[in-house]
Amino acid sequence: MAPDDVPIAEMRTTLERRFDIVLKPILHPEFSDAFGEIRIDSDLFAVGRAETPFASARAEVVAELSRRHARIFFEHGIAYIADLGSKNGTTVNGVEVRQKPHPLHNGDEIRFAGVLAYRVELLPRAARPLPQSVVVTLTPERDDLGLQPIVISGFPFLISKADDTFARYKDAYPHQVNYVSRRHAHLFLRDGDVFVEDLGSTNGTFVGGKRLAESALALHDGETLAFGGNHFVYRAGVHRGPVADPTVTKLKAGGEGTERTERSTEVKAEAPAAPVIDPERTTFVGTAHSFLDIFCVDPALKQEDEVNPDASHAQELKHEAKKRRAGNRFAVFVAELSAALGGSGEPDLRRLAKWGGAGLGGLCVLVMALYVRGAPQRDIKALLDAGRYATAVQMADQYLAGHPGDTAFEAAGGEALMKSKVPDWLASLKAHEFDRARSIVAEMQALARHNGDAQPLVAELGWMGDLEAYWAGRGGAEAPIRIFKDEPVISSLVDRWNDDPDPHQHALDRIASYVPDFAAPYADALSHLRKLESDDSVYVAAAERLKSAIDTALDDDRLDPLPAMLDDYSERYPRLAGLDSVRSDLHQYQQIESDARAGNTQAVADALKQLRFATPPFQARLPKLEKLATTSTGDGRDARPSP
Repeated sequence: MAPDDVPIAEMRTTLERRFDIVLKPILHPEFSDAFGEIRIDSDLFAVGRAETPFASARAEVVAELSRRHARIFFEHGIAYIADLGSKNGTTVNGVEVRQKPHPLHNGDEIRFAGVLAYRVELLPRAARPLPQSVVVTLTPERDDLGLQPIVISGFPFLISKADDTFARYKDAYPHQVNYVSRRHAHLFLRDGDVFVEDLGSTNGTFVGGKRLAESALALHDGETLAFGGNHFVYRAGVHRGPVADPTVTKLKAGGEGTERTERSTEVKAEAPAAPVIDPERTTFVGTAHSFLDIFCVDPALKQEDEVNPDASHAQELKHEAKKRRAGNRFAVFVAELSAALGGSGEPDLRRLAKWGGAGLGGLCVLVMALYVRGAPQRDIKALLDAGRYATAVQMADQYLAGHPGDTAFEAAGGEALMKSKVPDWLASLKAHEFDRARSIVAEMQALARHNGDAQPLVAELGWMGDLEAYWAGRGGAEAPIRIFKDEPVISSLVDRWNDDPDPHQHALDRIASYVPDFAAPYADALSHLRKLESDDSVYVAAAERLKSAIDTALDDDRLDPLPAMLDDYSERYPRLAGLDSVRSDLHQYQQIESDARAGNTQAVADALKQLRFATPPFQARLPKLEKLATTSTGDGRDARPSP
C-alpha cells in the first residue's frame, strides 16, 4: 500500500485500563509464604485483615494491618491507592498516603502499616470475555414515604446525603437524610457481580437486615438494602444483559416532569427488561461516580452526622469492644516493660518511675529540638488541613526562597498551589475563557518560581490549556484540518506530549489527586489528544506530503500534475480544508506565467499590482514571477537563458 493510500480512520479514545497490578513482596520472606504475589485484575481491591488474601495469613503477619486499611482501584485507566484512615498508615515510596488517593506507577514501593511491603509491577491485562451490562433497580419498600425508585446503570454509585438522589428529601425528612453520611456506602462491580461496601458511615448500611462489617458484600437480586436505619430501605433488583453502548441520553429524573441530560448507558434491546417503573417518578443514575471522590475525604467538607437511635446500638457495642481491647493491650505493654526492667511481670510503677526519670530530661530536650525544627512543616500542614491554601502557597514561596530544595516543603507547597488555583483555572476552561486560564497559569508560574516540584505541574496546566483552547477554537472532533494553518499547532501539541509521555501523565495524575474535580477535564483532554494524534498521523501527514509536492512542482516548473493531485486529495481526505485556495493560487500563477512567456507584459504588470496569493508556497514565488515578467520579450519568447 502506498503512503497516500492509508485509510482515514478515526481513533477511538480508550481510557479503560489495559493492565493489571502485581504486588510482589519485597520484605520478610514469610510474607511470600503467606500470600505469594498478589495480582489485582478487578477495578477495586481491598486491603485489610479480614480481606483476601490477608485473612488467611498468620495473625502475627497481619497484626499491624487495620480491618479497613486501604483500597487499590482504577480510574480513567490509572491505578490509585487510598488509605482508609488506618491506624498504622500506608506509604508510596516513603510518602504517606493520607486524605486523598495516590497514583501508582510501575516500580513503586508500597507499604501497609510499615511492615507489609510490595513492589508494584504493571502487566498487560489478560484477555477476558466481553462483559455484560448490569443495571440495579432499588425499589422503596414503603409506598407511603414518597421515595423514588433508583435505577443505576453507572458504577461505582456513591450513597451520599449530599447527592441529589437523597438530598431531595431533606425538606420532608431532614433527620432521616442526615442519618445518611456524606460518604455512606457505594455499589460497585467486581467480575460482573454487584457489591455494596459501607464507607465507615455513622449509622450503617444493612443488607437483609444485617449491618455490614468492614468488608464489601455481594448484593443479590431480591435482597433488601437500607442506609442509615429503617427509612431509606429498598428492594434490590439486579438485571444483566449484553454489553452496553455508552451514549448521551436524555433521562427523566428528579420530579414531576423535569428532565436532565446525563451521560448514561443505553442498554441494547436484547438486554433483560427491568421492572416497569414510572419514568416521571424515578431517579435514573447513568453517570458513574468517581472512586477518586469516594476514597478522598476532604476534612473541610466532613460533617458530623446525626446519630440514628434505630441504628446506633450496634455501633455503641463496637466502641465498647474497642475500649476493652485498648485496655487489654495497655496492661500487656506495662507487664512486658516491667519484666524487661527486671520485674516479675507484674506492673511496678515505682521501678518504672525510677528508670523513666533518668531519661526524661534528655527526651524533653530531643522533643523540643525536633518540635522547633519541624515548626514550618507543621504550620503549612495545618494550613492545608484547614483549607487555607492561598496562605499556604505564600508561606511555601517565602520559605523556599530561603531554603531551596526542601523536598517536603516543595511537595506541600505544590499541593497548596494546585488546590488554591486549579479550581478557578478549571472554571475558566469550562467557560471557554482561555485568556483568563493563561493568566492564572502565569500567576502559578510566579508562585512556583522557587518550587522545583510544582513547576512541572504548572507546565502541564499550560499545555492542557493550550490543547483545550485549540480544541474549542477548531470546532470539535469533526472540524476541518486547514492546510498551512492547523498542522503546525496539532504537531506542536502532540509532540509536546509524546516527547516523554510518562512524566506528563504522572504530573497530571498528581494534580487529579490534589483536586478531584480535575479528573473529568483531564480525561476529556486525553480524549482530545488521542483525536489530535489520529489527525496528526493521517491528515497532517497528508498535508505535508501535498505541500512537498507543490514545492517540488514550483521549483521544477512542472505544474500540470497539480490539479489532478488536488482533486485526488479532496476526495481521499474530505476534512482537509484550504485546497480551494491552493487551486486559486495555482490558476493565478499559471496565468501570469503564461502571459509572461507570451510577452503580454502589460497584462502581467497589471496582474502583479493587485495579486495577493493566499498560500505560502505561491507567495514565496512572487519574486520569481516579477523577474520572469521583466525578462520576457514582446514577441512571445522567454528571454531567460536556456539552462
